[in-house]
Amino acid sequence: MNELKHFFAYELENNGEKREIDLSEDKLAKILRPEQVLVLVREDLRRIFIWKGAKSSVKKRFISFSAARILQKELMEDPHFHICKIISVDQGDEVQEFLDAFNIESMEVIERLADMKYVRNRDRGDISKEELFPKEREHRINQHLVLKLIKGKTEIYIDEEPFHQCKYLLLNLTQKDFTKFEYIDSIDEAFEIYNKMEKNHEREHNIIDPESEFIDHCSNLQAWYEYDYDLRILHSSLSIPLLKKLAFLGDKKAIIRLKESIATRIASKHYNSIIFYLNEKYLGLFSNEELEVIFEDWLDKKVNFAPMEKRRLWYPLLKELIERGISKAREIIKKDIIFYLKENNFEAYRYLLRKDFSQLLTLKDLEDVYDLIPIKDKVALRNVERLILNINLRKRRDTKEKH
Repeated sequence: MNELKHFFAYELENNGEKREIDLSEDKLAKILRPEQVLVLVREDLRRIFIWKGAKSSVKKRFISFSAARILQKELMEDPHFHICKIISVDQGDEVQEFLDAFNIESMEVIERLADMKYVRNRDRGDISKEELFPKEREHRINQHLVLKLIKGKTEIYIDEEPFHQCKYLLLNLTQKDFTKFEYIDSIDEAFEIYNKMEKNHEREHNIIDPESEFIDHCSNLQAWYEYDYDLRILHSSLSIPLLKKLAFLGDKKAIIRLKESIATRIASKHYNSIIFYLNEKYLGLFSNEELEVIFEDWLDKKVNFAPMEKRRLWYPLLKELIERGISKAREIIKKDIIFYLKENNFEAYRYLLRKDFSQLLTLKDLEDVYDLIPIKDKVALRNVERLILNINLRKRRDTKEKH
């Protein structure tokens, strides 16, 4: 592919070969014919469109997806190009982003092959739901992961069990929107921009028919798998839970990629993601040594937190690290409690004592804290006294058992 070009057009032949067409995107409307199946690459929009004429053969329609996948791979392997999403487009029922991309109008369907039933989206309200369901289909990604089209819905299965997670991976964008996405490096970043555009991708996912949506999901997941679970291809709300499931099934690539993803997210200080990893016990995948490396800057106090971030993230994280035996975390909790006591920050140190972070301290640490608690704070004193008593009773019990 010429690295200076951003538009490529290919026509599929009956023998399955694709033939490149010398064409500019503004001339596309003049060459579209009902017998054609075209694969159109708009690299600048990061899209590969499969345009299927109403009279095109079933064979050409079938092989068009494979041809688009090959082009998608070629683009991903070339450093000059971006990852492109595959979008299926039917004559007369074109999605809006396709029409906007080439500045054309929907092409009227005058006739079609006799054996092809065709229903436009706007006419579907008069047809029973039973008739609308396309034929059930299945696409296997690997030994664990399968996509199924069931009653018009794309479902993900892992080891024959349904995987319930957000699967609406397509963004409903017009051509003028694409300038906002020029410099993104991941699908997550795209969604952050997209959500600010007052669009709702889950509510509007019915902009394409179920079979096209199924093909798009298969394309995305297949590319995600073949490129070693590349995290730029799927949104993390889908890729991370999938990786977790696959990792627990022993998929070594999934384990490595999942740990890389979490470590990268932590390094970028994407706090909401880290809170999610913490709450969902993802940190259990790491050894103590790995956690110390990942949180090295944090434990060395090179990261500053706002008060709310401390409560939502920092202190729960320290609790997790202390329970894993990382001594630096215990020292930080102790120092913070003592600092708040010396500053007479009643609300802050009471929070740490009330939430029982203090129960993670050693006997010596608790005694140091106890000496600094104001006499009038009876609740804090009793809490620490209880912890000291429990530790001493435990030590006596252990001593007796040894003798």
